[in-house]
Amino acid sequence: MLSIEKLIRSRLILEEELSIYIKILTFEPKLARIHVILRDKVQLFIRYNNHDEYSYSIIFSQMELDRCRFDNYDDRWDVLTRPNHYHPRYNKLGFESPMNGNPDHDIPKLCKLIKSGKILFKNFKFI
Repeated sequence: MLSIEKLIRSRLILEEELSIYIKILTFEPKLARIHVILRDKVQLFIRYNNHDEYSYSIIFSQMELDRCRFDNYDDRWDVLTRPNHYHPRYNKLGFESPMNGNPDHDIPKLCKLIKSGKILFKNFKFI
């Protein structure tokens, strides 16, 4: 699936799953991303490229490392889900991730995490 197809699919799922949480959703195909601002001012960035790489970043504030991120851009993390990994809030290290770059698999999981509030905890990991 091309990156634009993944972005389109992600946008549809986000609009369906997070409609009451979304303040602004900006679809930016030329930048290969979706930028979402939630009502609580948390920002979400969804990115795909045509090399099967992806990232899902949740930015809580402008404070250093006040974010969490799921991606497969680098292969240096020694985790079972390699190259897919997760960077928890306030942590530079990579940990196991339930994501795989498929929007039909990942975006519903991401939405569920956002709605549950579990992603807010700095020690939250997938084990």
